[in-house]
Amino acid sequence: MPAEEILANTKRKIFADIKYEMDKRGYTTTSLAELLNINRPTVSSAIHGGTTPRDVEIRKRIYQIFEMRIN
Repeated sequence: MPAEEILANTKRKIFADIKYEMDKRGYTTTSLAELLNINRPTVSSAIHGGTTPRDVEIRKRIYQIFEMRIN
């Protein structure tokens, strides 16, 4: 499987997992951004599988908030 396809699949899984937890708990991207005290586009980038160090750090915080296991 080409690297780009693996990356795309991983990003889809990240988004699906976080979105599931958000929906289950009644969070929107905006409400999650407010909780994290950062802007909505930054949270959106992290949720959609952004690869910057900041995106990774934000996802770690989201995983902690939602008590998600990181696989």
